Amino acid sequence: MVSMAAQADLVLHGGTVLTVDDDFTTAPAIALAGDRILAVGGDDECRALAGPGARVVDLGGRTVLPGINDAHLHLAMFGLSGPPYSVEMGGFRTLAELRDALAAGPPGPAGSAWLVGEGWREANIPEFDGAPGPHRDLIDPVTGDRPAILHHASRHSVLVNTTALRLAGITRDTPDPEGGQIVRDAAGEPTGLLLESAKGLVTAHVPEHTADERRDAIAAAMRTLNSLGITSVTDPIVWPELLRDYTALRVADRMTVRVNALLHWDWPSPSSSADRLATALAHMGAATGLGDEWLRVGGCKLFADGVPTQCTAWVYEAYPAGGHGHLVTPGADDEARYDELMRQIELVHRHRLQAQVHVCGDRAADAAADGMIRAQAADPWPMARHALIHGTLLDEKLYARLAEHDIGVITSSLMKTHSGASMTRSIGADRWSRAFPAGALLAAGVLVADSSDAPVTFPDWRRGIATFVGAGPRPYAEVPGDLRLTREQAIRLWTAAGAYLEHAEHRKGTLAPGLLADLVVIDEDVMSVADEDLAGLTPALTLAGGRPVYESGTLPALA
Repeated sequence: MVSMAAQADLVLHGGTVLTVDDDFTTAPAIALAGDRILAVGGDDECRALAGPGARVVDLGGRTVLPGINDAHLHLAMFGLSGPPYSVEMGGFRTLAELRDALAAGPPGPAGSAWLVGEGWREANIPEFDGAPGPHRDLIDPVTGDRPAILHHASRHSVLVNTTALRLAGITRDTPDPEGGQIVRDAAGEPTGLLLESAKGLVTAHVPEHTADERRDAIAAAMRTLNSLGITSVTDPIVWPELLRDYTALRVADRMTVRVNALLHWDWPSPSSSADRLATALAHMGAATGLGDEWLRVGGCKLFADGVPTQCTAWVYEAYPAGGHGHLVTPGADDEARYDELMRQIELVHRHRLQAQVHVCGDRAADAAADGMIRAQAADPWPMARHALIHGTLLDEKLYARLAEHDIGVITSSLMKTHSGASMTRSIGADRWSRAFPAGALLAAGVLVADSSDAPVTFPDWRRGIATFVGAGPRPYAEVPGDLRLTREQAIRLWTAAGAYLEHAEHRKGTLAPGLLADLVVIDEDVMSVADEDLAGLTPALTLAGGRPVYESGTLPALA
């Protein structure tokens, strides 16, 4: 905490400071001392706190926000999701574009022969969207003898070529792994599309990136996030090697984004077993809150189901193509898989780790909520703050249960535009229009934080805010009136709400004396620009712990 006798070394005045406190208080100035906020108040009051050599900067009417907190962002995956590490495929609209990029693809991890692609969407490429769908025959001509693995934008499936299937030993006789599917053609031959845990049959053969590659990619990703005003993220899939990478970056003072880590031991498979989880937890000895202000253990990530685009999310109403999806937990039938999910949630809760559970289908969301409520009833932990991740399709009857039991929902507003074409095809336009019902959840008293799920989408919180207030890019981002947010609510979802879910509301998320000096200065008046201009807000300065980590040049240089 900052001493009351401290003097400011940086004062920002002449603007609008949005504190994002309970009353959404505003002030014209903010004073910082070291890595903490010293004061928020009037221009004269804050300038009077300036010590010898302090920088006093006139904001010229700009807006100051708390540092943006993305509540669900795969930081290392984001860093490795494009050049020079892989082929970034999110913008491709034709098979010819895809083939050209694959033909010129970069070396694989650690200089290997593997060709890695990231981010394709079936609805974007006509040949993938029609019969027979994504197929190795479409990529074999340009990949040849080079093994290729192309990750779907959701990261819940991969398309691999014939060479990769051969190296992995996958044939028509290979059984589907538990929690996954080897997609096959009419003759029973693998198409190259592998769903959910079946991905692991091939990813196990792909060499890992070197430690230097991984850590450099993470550091570069942090700088990209800083340029957007992001100072904190929750990385929801942190396996042991990745935790070592983050620790090495922290020790080397290379972190410019605070990381709240959700531990996971089975990626790239979403399927875990309670027995395996029990072994991991018994040997770990860590609980929610372990760490420091830059790197903390936030909890544990579990998967309940898959994704609607692959028809693997567990839903009550059948998909237009048929079927209801399923839980991805082990088990011979729905009842056994449900019981397994209950055991996993109870284990995580009992070890005093916050459980965040991936749920896209309404039936899966009900199941995960059942597990959290049961765990609390058997072993009360008032500060758990368990949460559902995505909550893409939720039964309205669930809202009151979530509010009553303090279960949060981490929505994914940016998917409204990035995934709209695929989702509309998979679940229908009506169901998609009511996906991620943030407005209704808040009205019911549910804690909601928003996120990008990068690299599933590009982590642009400005576009997320615009979407939830009703000004998202058309045609797939329309949010019904009863689900829209006020501007204040939308901003809170990217600042204070994320900090609260991290158990960090006493350190960050708002702008108040004693809290960490994490903030972003926006060139525009955030509260007065038109809704349609929110997606174009311009970050001018990002501070993390009082240190400038991004400067656009529109303000006097601080670095």
